[in-house]
Amino acid sequence: MRKNIAFFDIDGTLIGFNGTSLVMPESTKRAIKEFRERGNLAFICSGRQIRFILEMFGTDMFDGYISANGTQIMLGDKVVFERTLSKDRIEYLKNAFDELGISCIFNDAFHGYSYDMDESRIKRYNSQFKGNDYILKRWNMDNIKASSLDIFYKDEDALEKCREYFKESLIFNPHGPNMSADVSLKEWGKADAIEYISEYLKIPMDNTYAFGDGHNDIEMIKRVNTGIAMGNAVEELKEVADYITSDIFEDGIERAMKTYKLI
Repeated sequence: MRKNIAFFDIDGTLIGFNGTSLVMPESTKRAIKEFRERGNLAFICSGRQIRFILEMFGTDMFDGYISANGTQIMLGDKVVFERTLSKDRIEYLKNAFDELGISCIFNDAFHGYSYDMDESRIKRYNSQFKGNDYILKRWNMDNIKASSLDIFYKDEDALEKCREYFKESLIFNPHGPNMSADVSLKEWGKADAIEYISEYLKIPMDNTYAFGDGHNDIEMIKRVNTGIAMGNAVEELKEVADYITSDIFEDGIERAMKTYKLI
């Protein structure tokens, strides 16, 4: 049986903005490579969709992928779990967002379905992807199979109203000055997906590690045996972490893995 399994958030954990583009520190690449060479498993665990993940990291750097805040799990190129939003729930969300003045994208693994998004934001979002546009402006409810969503708002007050409205069901992970947030479900998130794949692979939770920086990483960090917050993490995450490492661009992942003798 393999020794350990580690789960890594993407934005602010594996990659960060260096002033011109999103980059992955060389120290992080080294650390994950050595970790796997020792017989351990490395999984991405992110709010990002699988299309972005595969375009950004390829298929050789990680053993598996938990995408869309836990609603899709892949082991290699095989989908082993998928959870989608019901049509009734999508209609409910659309009506609530109309009331709150929120626009959004409903996401599946390879496409996003825009709702009330302005053209400039759609263009900006599509620029992150290679080839055909990710966001589709025209779609039919009967033809989508969305598993996650992102929201867009005009100011922090709008976000707080949204948080209060959905306090029993949704978690919002804001993306700083972009006035956007990815959304995870309180009834099923990253932590639940980690437990699922741990059981699927028969690797005990005692052998689990997680690295994160955002609000949608809190339950993941609490659920694994050893939860590690990046130095650039939000304070709420640092409060529940077992260990706080340095910032992403200060070799945070490599330092933590050395501290726990994983490499």
